[in-house]
Amino acid sequence: MHLPETVLHLRRETPQDREFLARLYRSTRDDLPLLPAAILENLLAMQFHAQQAGHRQQYPDAEFCIIETNREPSGCIAVHRGAEEIRLVNLALLPEVRNRGHGRSLVRSLQAEADAAGKRLTLSVSSQNAGAQRLYAALGFDIVNDSVTYREMVWLPQHPS
Repeated sequence: MHLPETVLHLRRETPQDREFLARLYRSTRDDLPLLPAAILENLLAMQFHAQQAGHRQQYPDAEFCIIETNREPSGCIAVHRGAEEIRLVNLALLPEVRNRGHGRSLVRSLQAEADAAGKRLTLSVSSQNAGAQRLYAALGFDIVNDSVTYREMVWLPQHPS
């Protein structure tokens, strides 16, 4: 049996992607307690806006992209390339495309870029996101700071310059 090959494509985020990004953000927040729908929607909208504003304020020159799987929006990735490090600011995939190796592939690509540049690759992951933590640990990231809400992780280049 031959399965069709999945084609991943990255494109720059545009203002037209806002509705998709809000839907994607909601899909990543299964950690929230059960609340009445109206309260939950308002909370998620506020948190989404805060996340978007915070990432753009903290990393104004980061590259914000939409991940497309077979030409359909399926996630987002934001990467900041600094003088000393490459920072994975955000990586999120819709539930229906998770656990297919897409996130792993994108992170490995960033590791190859960081390795070639002799830079460390850093990220923060939610303490609630056990799946992402397992992925990053399997890819060689180490925890360098651990708090109640986030774990700061780093991957060091194999061929430092």
